[in-house]
Amino acid sequence: MIIKDLIIPAIRGFKELEMALEAPQEVIFLLEGELIHLQSIVNTVKRANKKIFLHLDMVKGIKDDEASIHYLSKVIKIDGIISTRTSSLINAKKYGLGAIQRGFLIDSHSLQTIINSAAQIKPDYIEILPSFSHPKLQTVKKETGVDIILGGFIEKKENLPVLYEAGAFAISTSRVELWR
Repeated sequence: MIIKDLIIPAIRGFKELEMALEAPQEVIFLLEGELIHLQSIVNTVKRANKKIFLHLDMVKGIKDDEASIHYLSKVIKIDGIISTRTSSLINAKKYGLGAIQRGFLIDSHSLQTIINSAAQIKPDYIEILPSFSHPKLQTVKKETGVDIILGGFIEKKENLPVLYEAGAFAISTSRVELWR
């Protein structure tokens, strides 16, 4: 699964969805929502010829078990899963979905946890939050061999060059002004 965009719209609601559909990026991250709206959102994204990755940990009404992931892949037809949970990502890969391992880099223990989990999961990408942890990106990339998406607290375009220079492959952000 190749993510071609360096900026990935990260949305939480219908208003943001409309703006993300108008943006040039081909991939959208859905950060929250409810199962009842999911099919409609995915259908709308697919009609726009875009891909949608679902942050499984934050969607209400669906569990993170294998049956739910199977349902998301075969019925809802999402393109991928974003999760902090190893089992969810392993199941995503089992059902042909893209797998983005999300990790919060807060100390040396969390750094090692991200690296160890990636060895087990073999994700397509690792998303690290918050963005100001960017000095450790090369360590994660070197240890895992996985491209890094950076997110969290990215507020203006002036922040982007230092994040890419630190090794970010892509940036996920809910800041609409950065999508364009």
